[in-house]
Amino acid sequence: MSRTTVSTHSASSANFQSIFDAALIKYKRKTKNDLLANQLIVQLEDCDSPGAILDLFNRQYNIRQFIQSRNDGGSSKQWLNTTVTILCALSGILGQGVGIVFSPAKVIFAGIGVLLMAAKDVGASQGALVDLFDRIETFFQRLEIYIKVRVTEAMKNLIAKIMAEILGILAIATKEIRQGWGKRYLKKLTGKTDIEDALTRLEKLSNDEALTATVQVLEAADSMDGKMEQVVDVTQQIESDVGDLKRDHLQANLQTWLSPPDPSINYNTARDAYHNGTATWFTRGHTYQDWKTSGSGSLFWVHGKAGSGKTILSSAIVDDFKQSLDTRPSHMVYFFFDFKDTAKQDIRALHTSLLVQLCRQSNLCFEALFDLYSTHDNGEQQPSESALSHCLKSMFRVLGQVPIYLIIDALDECPNTSKSIGAPRSRQKVLEFLKEIVELHLPNLHICVTSRPEFDIQNTFQQLTHLKISLHDEDGQKQDIAEYVHSVIYSDNELVMKKWRQEIKDLVIKALSEKADGMFRWVVCQLETLRECLARNVERVLSELPESLDETYLRVLKGVKSANRGDVYRLLQCLVVAVRPLRVDELGEVLAVNFDSGDGIPQLNPDWRWEDQEEALQAACSSLIAIVDTGESRVVQFSHFSVKEFLTSPRLADSSADVSRYHISLEPAHTILAQSCLGVFLRLPVHEDLHEDNTKSEYSNEVQECVVACFGRDGTSL
Repeated sequence: MSRTTVSTHSASSANFQSIFDAALIKYKRKTKNDLLANQLIVQLEDCDSPGAILDLFNRQYNIRQFIQSRNDGGSSKQWLNTTVTILCALSGILGQGVGIVFSPAKVIFAGIGVLLMAAKDVGASQGALVDLFDRIETFFQRLEIYIKVRVTEAMKNLIAKIMAEILGILAIATKEIRQGWGKRYLKKLTGKTDIEDALTRLEKLSNDEALTATVQVLEAADSMDGKMEQVVDVTQQIESDVGDLKRDHLQANLQTWLSPPDPSINYNTARDAYHNGTATWFTRGHTYQDWKTSGSGSLFWVHGKAGSGKTILSSAIVDDFKQSLDTRPSHMVYFFFDFKDTAKQDIRALHTSLLVQLCRQSNLCFEALFDLYSTHDNGEQQPSESALSHCLKSMFRVLGQVPIYLIIDALDECPNTSKSIGAPRSRQKVLEFLKEIVELHLPNLHICVTSRPEFDIQNTFQQLTHLKISLHDEDGQKQDIAEYVHSVIYSDNELVMKKWRQEIKDLVIKALSEKADGMFRWVVCQLETLRECLARNVERVLSELPESLDETYLRVLKGVKSANRGDVYRLLQCLVVAVRPLRVDELGEVLAVNFDSGDGIPQLNPDWRWEDQEEALQAACSSLIAIVDTGESRVVQFSHFSVKEFLTSPRLADSSADVSRYHISLEPAHTILAQSCLGVFLRLPVHEDLHEDNTKSEYSNEVQECVVACFGRDGTSL
């Protein structure tokens, strides 16, 4: 194979070559790959456009299949298009005529190719790969400005250094994916210290490049006699482009600084559970419409029993605003408290999420949050809860008469416990904050909260609101339940139910609607039982329907086969105590761990793994769990808050012996999760170069991150 060399045509090109040669040496040292000898370099010779390069990538690495596996609406394709298009254009600007002939550009394309090949068979790495390129894309977009203007030699050197730094980032990412200790344990690439260091260097180079661009514009203005209008136009366009990119970059910094949880995951999950007409009675009702138009910090409390569909209703409210925000100036922000995710269970999570959402929607809010960032050493220090609260209140005030709609779901899933002895309870802090912002009496602020009618919530809200709805008392809720049952029974996916006679179908709809008492969750559980029921048995099953969710869950537990009881119990224990939702492949490993080994040390037996772990989990735990696609992975969670609550409640502990065995105490559950982790860790592959200090450190970090996922960074969940 012939080797491609970097050609030189000027002193600037020679300098560029020396910068890039050094980058190539570092790349080879990290990846053991010589990019100049890569077959892709030769194939790129025939590519004369960005489209041709993308076609080559697709043939080599099946990019289209990669995009489909991400299921992200094409964001994978977007970063690749941006990278290829801008690199091609910059290659010509840097002095080599036809863009793709420029060797450093080809080298970067080859580096991208090697990275894609490394990630191709590691599904867990693909999300991390897109996250990384999302970060890199910002820097390429900055360089896009120079396609429109004359570039000086000084700017060429800066661009050369930026491109060399990007090659270094590709090297680190390739190494991380190759040495990822198996796809099951791969972390986000952008959390790696060495990659973050490289991105920081890239940020500094980009700032230098922006200053150089400003100098160039001033020099051009001085030398272009008689063409001032053109200079002004070009300058304004560049200032606008740089301003937009700077703002986008600063917003990304603010997002990284606060690291808020993402409520859109909960919204999308609830949205997927809709049936036609869900909550229409609510969004068209007088109380809801009154709340939207009332002022002075109006608080609307929607409460209902466990399983009454409050989260579905919250997502319907968000949906209603998403469809109407374009018709008039207003802002809508939302947050979902979540018993399954400790990152969504306290006042800080609420504050940071709302701050970042408002920052994206309003320049005034962006400036308020940037001021907070600046006063905390430009993000080197974290703000206190008090500082976050003050900033959020400032945003509410600064927006003046522009309506702000704040939707908070499942307040009861914010724990009514303290994180440390003597500290205020987490839910108490949220209630105090809500009381404070209501008492600001801001005419533009509208707050809607959903929850169960817990005593502390009820006691606080009865002093603050005159707008409230009890879901289980509403005729619209009962009609929604009837329509939901109808949609399930008549679904094409229901192979048994859709074959029932008409009178049987009508009987089921009537019985479930009347006995539901406003609880969607209860209905879902009964439909799970009826799904496989032959027509002749339907009336008997309906006559024996459980009266409550507790009784429903007792029946599910009684139905577990005796041979599976130990496995089911351990799976439920792990779900109760894990500090974040567990992926299917993580929880599935519990079924392959031998807890009864002779030496007392749990051992992972690969022969016990199910080929389809998702099927294994669903078969074991029935309607007690749900598997949700978060966009990055499929995670296992309790199908409803009431399941976890029941499993840890005295009500189950005091039940008959055949089901009280499933009562979960936290300390033994933590022990089981720790044993499961230990069994998996002991089976991790040992690399040949494990004796090297840096590899030992990486191995230690992998183990540490897995422990953090299960027990929390400070061990407070133990």
